[in-house]
Amino acid sequence: MLAVVQFKPRRGARNANLVKLVQLATDALEGGAKLLVLPEMCATGYRFPNPEVVRPMSEPPRGPTFKAFQPLAKQYGATIVIGFVEDFEGKLYNAALVINPEGKVEALYRKRLLYIDDHTWANPGDMPYPLFKTPYGTATVGICMDINDPRFVTHLKRTKPDIVCFPTNWVDEGENPQGYWVGQLKGWNGYLLAADRYGAEDGIGFCGHSCVIKAGEVLVSGPAEGDGWWGVAVEPEAATPK
Repeated sequence: MLAVVQFKPRRGARNANLVKLVQLATDALEGGAKLLVLPEMCATGYRFPNPEVVRPMSEPPRGPTFKAFQPLAKQYGATIVIGFVEDFEGKLYNAALVINPEGKVEALYRKRLLYIDDHTWANPGDMPYPLFKTPYGTATVGICMDINDPRFVTHLKRTKPDIVCFPTNWVDEGENPQGYWVGQLKGWNGYLLAADRYGAEDGIGFCGHSCVIKAGEVLVSGPAEGDGWWGVAVEPEAATPK
């Protein structure tokens, strides 16, 4: 099963948020998820005015977020993709961690195309888009604004992954973003696993609607608001290369 988690974090409360996220992930894994994507910066909140405010919640790849989810990945034999704030040699990144079914770090990705709110504290990513194997085909990772980046679209056309793991904090602009996501990825017909947050920070809303999309068709979708998980049953090796 391919699945996504939707969650509204309490900004600044990383440890408390991790407890809730672990429970949501456990529910999804108990429900059969073998590739699970959680939202961008899902344990910290998103809007921070400067690096000093977010730095106490930053961590290395094998920090608190990894330690919270590593046992789950290993216990359920699943791949888990989760957004977090990375501290690498004093530089902060909006990053995503991929934990494989053996409980090891499969990949690390740093958001390359930064949004307005990232620019107040984050450095742009400096590494290639990852590619990793899953039972459902080859997967890659893009974080939120990366879907607007020609470099990311070129990567999809060149490498033709079966799955895009898409942690996001998509700002609410008054409409369901799923149609926009489909349009941005036109010409690529794999699975998009969009894990979004909802709610508001400082009056800026986030739109929810976490979903699994295949070849432009929304297979399953969460609502605009509400914690939960949603998944699609896919036979192993059934994802077709694109």
